[in-house]
Amino acid sequence: MAGDHTRLEFHNVETGILTEKRFISSSPSSFIGHLQGLKFNGMFYIDMCKNGDIDFCELNARFGMRSIIADPVTFKSKGSYVGLATLQAYTTMHLFFQFKTTSPDGFILFNSGDGNDFIAVELVKGFVHYVFDLGNGPSLLKGNSERALNDNQWHDVVITRDATNTHTLKVDAKSVTQSINGAKNLDLKGDLFVAGLGPNMYQNLPKLVVSREGFQGCLASVDLNGCLPDLINDALFRSGQIERGCEGTTPDL
Repeated sequence: MAGDHTRLEFHNVETGILTEKRFISSSPSSFIGHLQGLKFNGMFYIDMCKNGDIDFCELNARFGMRSIIADPVTFKSKGSYVGLATLQAYTTMHLFFQFKTTSPDGFILFNSGDGNDFIAVELVKGFVHYVFDLGNGPSLLKGNSERALNDNQWHDVVITRDATNTHTLKVDAKSVTQSINGAKNLDLKGDLFVAGLGPNMYQNLPKLVVSREGFQGCLASVDLNGCLPDLINDALFRSGQIERGCEGTTPDL
């Protein structure tokens, strides 16, 4: 870029509101929602403000509010499930969802692939299991929650895989990590099953996958590598009783 000035200087960083309006023709409304992990020029400003590690921080927001529950859907029985388009996670992956249930066991996500490649997320005795195979043989990450999560409360799940083939499973505030050598690409094919499988699929599941029935309860805020599917409208197919919303206790039949 031609010119005498080569530095871009900032006097302050604003989040959620715009106070300097002279450079824009219209004033956008202020942000309503939650922010987490904001990083700017290598600095985590929200965390620094919360911990008092910054010279000046002015705010009228609050720290520590509960997560927003977006687009909840209830799977009324263990035979209820939907199918979505193939999960695109060839080189890296970032998945997020929230769940609430009183049932200790059940499939949450499953996508098979070429050869032995697959990904599965399930609830086993109230704990989240992340099982996968990139061609090196199946691997398992177990959530290290302090107690079983079939407590009829909302729980957050984040599953990531970076370019170095480091896999992380984070359930609420607790995480486990595993680095895998060998094949690094996850070549998935076919449908992504959510909350369960077709009745004949349980007979041929990969090693280390425990569940033999679907998930009964509520799922919300599903984020599949930046894709935010509507579990009902975007479903390629569905089975069983599925309803929008999540009201009251999710029954354990």
